[in-house]
Amino acid sequence: MRRAQALLEVAIFGAIIVMLLGVLISYGIRYNSQQKLMQQSFRKSLAGAVSEPGKAISNVLLGDTHIPNPADTFGIGSVTPFTGSAGSIIRDYRLNETPDQDSELPRIKMSINGKEFTYRVAGFRDEYNVPESSLDRYDQIYGSGNVWSIGEGECLEEEETTDPNTGQPVTTCNQPSKNIRIIDSCAGEVFDYGTAVKQCRMIVDSAACVKECSRANDSTDCNSVCSHSMNIPWYCANYTETDTVNHAYNFPVLNQLFSATSLKALGLQQNYQQRITADSSLRRTEDTSGIATTDNVNWETEITRKIITQPYGSTSGATTTEEVTSAVSQNKVESRKTGW
Repeated sequence: MRRAQALLEVAIFGAIIVMLLGVLISYGIRYNSQQKLMQQSFRKSLAGAVSEPGKAISNVLLGDTHIPNPADTFGIGSVTPFTGSAGSIIRDYRLNETPDQDSELPRIKMSINGKEFTYRVAGFRDEYNVPESSLDRYDQIYGSGNVWSIGEGECLEEEETTDPNTGQPVTTCNQPSKNIRIIDSCAGEVFDYGTAVKQCRMIVDSAACVKECSRANDSTDCNSVCSHSMNIPWYCANYTETDTVNHAYNFPVLNQLFSATSLKALGLQQNYQQRITADSSLRRTEDTSGIATTDNVNWETEITRKIITQPYGSTSGATTTEEVTSAVSQNKVESRKTGW
């Protein structure tokens, strides 16, 4: 009885110990996979600061890792995605540089199981005949470093007088204008709905502009800055106010642009399709020497993800969807032989 009890205890506690060991191994694989991607993304950003100095490039790495199941004979478990990201690294002596051509625009690089994709996260937008009195409001909304003049615009208000000495007519421009170029975070291939709505509210509503301006500035006369008119960009067009107290608006172009996204953000979508296929076989052979068995297990997990972007330079509100498919597979063979 004592031997039977000891054997039973070993069987029970041994199974528990093996299970705990499997849990520790599973946790170690998860931690190692996550840490590896975080370090790789940071090293990519460091390398970018040397190979492409002065360019703001963020890196996002995504990898699918097989996590074995200790309770399964062949260790078949699940495939879990892990993500590592790192922002752009720019050397301090180039921090004051502003992109003036397409290749210098901020970008995001995505690597999905080794497949790389690069997208702009901002774009150029030109505005013509902007009153000089409105330039401060453009600086407030887009950032002073992201707005600069590309030439003189038309005179928006002229006054004609007569020169008392010559009697000739004299034309004076009372409201000059500028042609400006803007680095717009909503003109890239990837941006999110919240940022676009906040920016549109500040453009179409002076009170919303004053509210956001007051949060960031103590010395600026926000009422004066936000009182001037602005040109409404294409993505804010056809808006309607839905709540005058809270300055809430409906922007139909943005709603159309983000209608296909699940989290109201362009770029790599959080939802994905996972397809698992498995094929197993057992071969049993008997002869005079005994019984031989061979187990063969093949499995594959295929994951399909979507990247939704806005075509660069488009003002139609249409998006482009690209599907990225990657697979993780394994082939397990185990043979046993038992004598008579």
